[in-house]
Amino acid sequence: MSREQSPRFRWTYAIAMAAIVAVLVWIGIQAAPVFTRPRLEAFVRGAGPWGPFILLGLQIAQILVAPIPGVFMPLLAGALYGPLVGVLIVSAGTVLGSCAAFAIGGRAGLPLLKRWVGEENVAKAQGIVGGKRWIALVPIFLVPFSPSDAICFVAGMIGIKPDRFFLAVLIGRVPKDCALALAGAGLIRLGGLLSASG
Repeated sequence: MSREQSPRFRWTYAIAMAAIVAVLVWIGIQAAPVFTRPRLEAFVRGAGPWGPFILLGLQIAQILVAPIPGVFMPLLAGALYGPLVGVLIVSAGTVLGSCAAFAIGGRAGLPLLKRWVGEENVAKAQGIVGGKRWIALVPIFLVPFSPSDAICFVAGMIGIKPDRFFLAVLIGRVPKDCALALAGAGLIRLGGLLSASG
C-alpha cells in the first residue's frame, strides 16, 4: 500500500513545491519596486518589537526572491540591531534561506530552476560546482556579488549531500553576511560597499 501511495505523494509534493515557487516568483516580480532601502528600513523600524522577526523573514526571502537587495539586509540588521543581535538575525536567516533554496532546488528540477533564476545563472553555477565538488561552494559564498542564491538552488538540484552543503554555508556564506552586519553596525569597514548598497 505504501508503495502505491509513494509516487502519488511525490507528485503531490512536486506540484505543491511548483505552486509555491510560482507564487514566490510572482510576488517577487510584483514587489520589486517596493523593495528600496528607505522603504525597507522604515518598515522594519516601524514594526517595533516585531522588527527583528520581520528582518529575519526578509533575510530568508532575499535568498528565495531575487528583487530583494541581498547585500542590504545584513547591513540593515547590523545598523538597526547592533553587532550581536544583528549578526544572530543574519546568521539564522542565511542558514534558513540557503537550506530552503537547497531543498527547493532538489525538488523543483532543472526546467523550473532555469525559469526562476535564469539559464545563465544556472549554467554558471553548474559549471562551478559540477561533479559534486562541494568544497568549491565555500569560496563562491565568500565572494561578494557572486550568484550565491542560484548556487543554493543548483547545489540541491545536482545532488550535493545536505550535510556538506550545510557545512559550506556555515564556512562560506554565514561569515560573509556576518561581516556585512558588522559593517552595518560600524565595527568594520568594507570600502565602497556600503555606499554601493544604497
